[in-house]
Amino acid sequence: LKTVSRAPGARRPVKMYQRLPQVPSSASVIQGSSPAKDTSCNLLESCNGEVHSAPQPESAEEQVKSCEPGAHRLPEGLMWGITLATAVGMAILNLITILCMRKLVKLKFGLLQWVTDECGPFWGIMALVCMASLLATCCMALIFGRDPDSGSSGAPENRGWLNGNDPRNFFTLDSLVVRGTATILGNASGFPVGREGPTVTMGSNLAFLLTDWFVRNHARQWVNVGDGRASRVLVVDEDRIAAAKRVACSVGGACGMAMIFDAPIGGILYMFEEVTAVCWPVELTFRAFVGTTVCALLSKALLNCFGTDIKNFVLYEWSPQRHPWDWWDVPIMILIACVLGPFSAFHTKVCLLVGRLRKATQAKFSAWQPYAKIVDAVTFAGTCAFTCSGVACWLGRCEPLRPGDSGELVRFTCDKGYYNPVASLLLITSEGAVNLLFSRRDEGVIHPENAVYALVAYTCLNIGLTGVPAPSGNFTGTMLIGGLVGRIIGSWAGQFSSDPGGAAPSGVFAMVGSAAMLCGFKRMSLAVVWFICIASNDFNIVPPVMLSVVVSLTLAIWLKPRGYDEEQVLVRNVEFLEAEPPECMDNKKASDLMDHLPPEARLKPLASFREIRAALKFKPGADFPVVRDDGVCIGFTTRARLEAVQNACAANQMEDCSPAMSNAYANAARLSDDPAGGQRGDLERLISEELAESIGQLPPNEKMPVDRL
Repeated sequence: LKTVSRAPGARRPVKMYQRLPQVPSSASVIQGSSPAKDTSCNLLESCNGEVHSAPQPESAEEQVKSCEPGAHRLPEGLMWGITLATAVGMAILNLITILCMRKLVKLKFGLLQWVTDECGPFWGIMALVCMASLLATCCMALIFGRDPDSGSSGAPENRGWLNGNDPRNFFTLDSLVVRGTATILGNASGFPVGREGPTVTMGSNLAFLLTDWFVRNHARQWVNVGDGRASRVLVVDEDRIAAAKRVACSVGGACGMAMIFDAPIGGILYMFEEVTAVCWPVELTFRAFVGTTVCALLSKALLNCFGTDIKNFVLYEWSPQRHPWDWWDVPIMILIACVLGPFSAFHTKVCLLVGRLRKATQAKFSAWQPYAKIVDAVTFAGTCAFTCSGVACWLGRCEPLRPGDSGELVRFTCDKGYYNPVASLLLITSEGAVNLLFSRRDEGVIHPENAVYALVAYTCLNIGLTGVPAPSGNFTGTMLIGGLVGRIIGSWAGQFSSDPGGAAPSGVFAMVGSAAMLCGFKRMSLAVVWFICIASNDFNIVPPVMLSVVVSLTLAIWLKPRGYDEEQVLVRNVEFLEAEPPECMDNKKASDLMDHLPPEARLKPLASFREIRAALKFKPGADFPVVRDDGVCIGFTTRARLEAVQNACAANQMEDCSPAMSNAYANAARLSDDPAGGQRGDLERLISEELAESIGQLPPNEKMPVDRL
């Protein structure tokens, strides 16, 4: 139970060690009533710190009404309203993101081409570097100036929340705005990233805020804890609110992926593999189905209103074939999967290594933070721009444009009527490069050597990005790496094919390579196959794509059991509970997993202040077990509560109390600005204050009822 506020002017605090009848462990006692005026408090503090008015209770329940764990039991109309509001909100966010990114990218590459035509390639490259650095500077200034937690995709934290853990203050309005704006600036600056991870997190963030706003009043009730109107308290069932939020957040994440790829079913499959079946409620399937459908249709309608189409901003390639592959192409596809499966595991290991090195390097400049991180990010953005433009300038060879060639081909250093094939892969968005690789019409546009140059440059930059504080998604970038490898192997295989009709188009091999690389890196299967097939607009390639996923994922798991996302959960210390216990827990008993604490750290249900002080001095942790004389643990209490009681008794000049604790608690009782403490610490301190005032009035040398803390 958590006491957040009490009536102003009340003569006595609510005695929280009176037991409420059948109160669920997740319930929060928000307020009590004032015996002086026989009226209830009219302040209700929500989990995000906002204050709402609470209705005056005409009647109160004798027992707290609750439901089974993991269920919300909220009105259907309310939940459907949240689902539709989330879908509409994500469609609007997608429109804003797409239009802003298109403007900035067009401005950046337009400046590059104009300066190159007027002053030469060198000055064009310098202009691109300056533009990229400027956008990266704006991105970093926004992140570190407003919300440093937004300097990542947020995928590990979102995954931990959907797994059932506390998000603390991760989902706020500031984080939604900052992450969305930083995603636009980061992608426009030229970081080798996509926007999938941040967009999924933004979907969860938006749904979290909407649910918290609409649901809280439906999960609270007045309960009698004694005789008379003066003993009523308002109880909020936090578990029901959390269950509703997780359903809505899953819908929000599915909407994010659905609008990026224009694939509603793909968004559902992605979130299903992300959340896992263990945390997927039955009701969520249809809610996600409706939400993604509304979001995809509304996104298309909004873009049409602005004179464009969603296919211009997603992975999409239209070149249907009756038989896009044949049996003699299967060995080549297996070869691609055998190459990319181990490579995806190697890529993951190197990315993690770079992340550790960057973290260790930044730790050496702790006195200059966050400026050292800002300089690092801006320098890396300039490096990306210089590397991509330099490789395209010095290694790209101009080719003549042919009728019907893709409009995404980049001229750069070439005369009008020609294009630079390397620049067409590097000086363009990752979505545009993938579309070019998937094309089965432009068969001879990208030669194997051009793809090799782009592969080496982009892969190095993609690996080097790890640890840079920018909201980034690895979905499209990983697809680009796999597509380049598939295109290279497919083109070389076509040159040595003995079949009169030749091998399959190299674009088909690029799709197979993208699937093989993506599944090994993300450790997904169903969603990967669906996204690749939707991008190709050809379900005839489903069998070979599935085969490549099977081979690549098997090899990747064999070489590295955990994927990049799982490793990030560990690196960022995100609370996450796997569906099955690890093998090291086989044949273990509960006693084998217990913390071996000394007697001083174990409190009795009735403990003296001397025993409590000894426990506080000995154990640095936040929780203390309360153990009966027969050895049975009946629960836990927190350090904040025990320290509060010590200071309360010191304030009442009780015996056996340490006066030095008063100043320490006075500082700790203030609402902390430390993000590591989070809101839970604030609530703990507030309830500790209420409890301390009550228990601090006990007679001297009286045993303290620890079991009621």
